[in-house]
Amino acid sequence: MKLLLSYIPTVFACLISASLNFIGQSALAADNMVQGTPLNHHVVTSEPEFIWFDQRGPRALTLEMLALAQELGFWQQIGLSTNEASAQVTRDLDDRYSQLFIEMLKTLRLGQGDEALSSIQQLRRAVQTEQLHELLDTMLPEHKQVQLLREQIRRYQQLEKYVWPAISARQYRLGQRSPEIAKLRWMLTQLGDLPIKPSNTYREAIYDPAMVSAIKHFQLRHGLPESGELDSSTRKALQISPSQKIAHLRQALFRWFALPIQLPERYLWVNIPAYQLQVMENDTSVLSMRVIVGKPETPTPQMVTTLNLVTLNPTWTPPRSIVYGELLPKNGQNPGYLAAHGFELRKVTQGHSLALPLTNHSSKQIAALLGEYQLVQQPGANNSLGRYRFSIPNNAAIYLHDTPAKQMFTRQDRALSHGCVRLEKADILAKYLFTRHTDQSPVVIKEALAQKLPRYYKLAEPLPVLITYLTTWVDTGGVVQFRPDIYKLNSTLAERASVTDLGL
Repeated sequence: MKLLLSYIPTVFACLISASLNFIGQSALAADNMVQGTPLNHHVVTSEPEFIWFDQRGPRALTLEMLALAQELGFWQQIGLSTNEASAQVTRDLDDRYSQLFIEMLKTLRLGQGDEALSSIQQLRRAVQTEQLHELLDTMLPEHKQVQLLREQIRRYQQLEKYVWPAISARQYRLGQRSPEIAKLRWMLTQLGDLPIKPSNTYREAIYDPAMVSAIKHFQLRHGLPESGELDSSTRKALQISPSQKIAHLRQALFRWFALPIQLPERYLWVNIPAYQLQVMENDTSVLSMRVIVGKPETPTPQMVTTLNLVTLNPTWTPPRSIVYGELLPKNGQNPGYLAAHGFELRKVTQGHSLALPLTNHSSKQIAALLGEYQLVQQPGANNSLGRYRFSIPNNAAIYLHDTPAKQMFTRQDRALSHGCVRLEKADILAKYLFTRHTDQSPVVIKEALAQKLPRYYKLAEPLPVLITYLTTWVDTGGVVQFRPDIYKLNSTLAERASVTDLGL
């Protein structure tokens, strides 16, 4: 896969369109009636210009297209002011379905050569050449996650027919009975956290061990502490309605649309809100680990790139923002801090590197020398990059790396870095890459680390890398996962979204 950073601008265009007119579950039924006239009773003439209807009514392809439009949130109700099912009514409806299809095609296949298909006349020509079904089939990328997210949207659309209950702020003990417990049991069952079992009205209202397990399952797939208690965070997550869940699923779906149409057989995937890295082979995760990502004020950017270089025993040259904002103040508060953590001043002159130890240098003296020297941390146990750095070409100076602060991976919220991605098991990833992508034996890693000098190993075949921002996804066990919007990108999208009126 090529370096495709150019797809990132597409993210925003697709995301804005993703918010087009989300509707309730009755929209499809409402559009199938025009002032009380069933859709399949529309009069169709022998004129060849009808795209979505034949003599029997809507074509099978029409229903497929409308179902997709409803899943993606493009669908709106029709309000035709007529009491008569006539050829003109059907023609108007056919034209509006065509406008809907063209709008979907423009949005979902942006930049893929379909810009010329922008009028109903051009769409009719596509019908004459029997390309319409092919266009519909290829409208969405064939990513496994796209298929799984669409299935979840359909599942939550079925839940929209219910009035979603409110949960009171109460704690329950095992054996306790209450109508509120029956309500909670129903919600957890509908959401798939509690298996459906034969029960009775009396048992449904009792707080039993199955309820505790169901709450833990719900907490786990929402990124909450797995306590099994109905705490405030869990209640808040339970109160999110099916319609809101559908909006989250659609946002994730459109973020997948912004990625390359075809993903490689093997790639590295970091999902920022999940705080997780996976190496994928043929849609299967073969390596997984926790990660630490950028803080909200220094976020990790979304990108499509490659991993092309592994550095063992890396040095670290901190950016000026960290030097002046963190390191020099620490050295001022604790004189000798920089020297104790392996920092030195270094400059390159006439091809030679000159190093200046920091012993007995004050922060003020170091700051004065920074115009001529760079502050560099040497390899070692205290190095902020740990023992491994993985280079991924990008314009934001972001890379993946090890860290000596392993205890931070036990935290639930791991948006803690300055933007780079810290890896829980950097050594495991290095062994994987040496085995699959270099002509070096993994034994080389042990020997190189023992020398405590930087060593650079270029990958013979760069590994594609996706860094995504998906607050919703379906895991390898088929369980839908939801995570907090740590960078507030979803709310920003909602504020910026513009509603397109397709006249439906």
